Amino acid sequence: MVSDHDAAILRRFYEALNDEDVSAAMDLCASQVEVYLPPDVVSAVAPRGHRDVSAYLREFMDSWHMYRPQPEDFVKTGDRVVALVHLRARGKGSRFEIEEDVADVFKVDEGKISQLRLYVHREHALPQASSN
Repeated sequence: MVSDHDAAILRRFYEALNDEDVSAAMDLCASQVEVYLPPDVVSAVAPRGHRDVSAYLREFMDSWHMYRPQPEDFVKTGDRVVALVHLRARGKGSRFEIEEDVADVFKVDEGKISQLRLYVHREHALPQASSN
């Protein structure tokens, strides 16, 4: 079961993303936070630390005209938390809106987000979270 404290941290993280407030999102992260990048993204180095993760999130958010993740539930699996999220988004330059159920995977240590994996398909999130 996800603690109320961890769930509150993750809710605030999503609120910051919805407000496009990367600084507020970073305030919830550990100093050496890292973002998981899929193995097929070979040209990229996984962002780590406030400066790199902040730049990564700003670039990610800048690629969307509208990005509204709404967490529906949080599931504890080992030392990870899977956030089940309903996402509405529209990419820059697109007229088409995306609306789907996705999942993000987090690790929360001592009240701070230490790892995050954004925009993971739900059917893969729980097995991936369990294997990390």
